[in-house]
Amino acid sequence: MPKIDPHASWGPLHVRAEQETDPRRKTLLQAVADHMEAEICGHLQPLMDTLTAEPVYHFWGTNIMLLEGREAVTGFYSQMIAGGGNQFEVVVENIIAGDDHIVTEGQVKQCYTGKELLAMGMAEVNGEPVENRDLFVTSAQLVTVWPGDADGKLIGEDIYFGSDPFASIECVQASDLPDYYRYQDRV
Repeated sequence: MPKIDPHASWGPLHVRAEQETDPRRKTLLQAVADHMEAEICGHLQPLMDTLTAEPVYHFWGTNIMLLEGREAVTGFYSQMIAGGGNQFEVVVENIIAGDDHIVTEGQVKQCYTGKELLAMGMAEVNGEPVENRDLFVTSAQLVTVWPGDADGKLIGEDIYFGSDPFASIECVQASDLPDYYRYQDRV
């Protein structure tokens, strides 16, 4: 079993959407599932199609950030997809569906190459030197509030990181990643 499986991320949202009897909540749950799938698979246009004309993103935690407007959000996602940063897994443990928001809670897992860690100034992990071709998986607590508009489009995301992802970093092998995971262009 892989240590990280990004394509498993949206499954719980589909299950929850199938169980939902309220049409409004079902629409928002499906929008979040579609958004997550398009983001993780690197499909920029379908991803942006899930959002309102002027989305707003708030990132809370170690690196606080605000993105306002379609141009800023499109630029953010374009850069993330180009660098492979969209290949994360969200292990969704809780889903709360309201009339105007969906809330997801769980762990976010991300894979980094040694080259990427070295560029961030991390020369060693758990007392061991980092080499360019090494692979690492991080994990952090994550809560995301997904507000929706009257038409069922996502207004953006309010993303709360509850822990430092590098506090639980572990070295992995290529065999620990799913076959579809691309990282070779990042080493």
